[in-house]
Amino acid sequence: MSHHQIRKRRERRGANAIEFALTLPAFLAMILGSMEYGVIFMTQAGLDNAVSIGCREGAMIDPLIGSPVSTADAKVQELSAYWCAETACDIDITDSGGGTVPARTLECRISRDTNPIIEFVPAPLTLSSTSQYRFEWQRAN
Repeated sequence: MSHHQIRKRRERRGANAIEFALTLPAFLAMILGSMEYGVIFMTQAGLDNAVSIGCREGAMIDPLIGSPVSTADAKVQELSAYWCAETACDIDITDSGGGTVPARTLECRISRDTNPIIEFVPAPLTLSSTSQYRFEWQRAN
């Protein structure tokens, strides 16, 4: 190998290091941004699931036997415990009041503030979910 070829190789190695240094921040931004959005979507799905299942369970309780609101609240709190561990969640359960099946409804809401890890998402971000079910109890006459 001639002296000229060795010198050219050394120059190319420096160019590779510069190219790597220039593209690394963009590559890391894409990877970390994808992870950030994944965490946010996973949290939103967990809150959606908790409020839907909790509201459904409360809507199946006959108000003469138990409390649909407290049943739904307990179930939503149980299912959202993981998602609300580091940041408190606001849970609101509302019974439409009077009426009978199927006009009477139970509405469940949950919301949570989220502070993104790497600030690709506008902060603070509030995740919320709402679910509404009609009461479904069956009474024996």
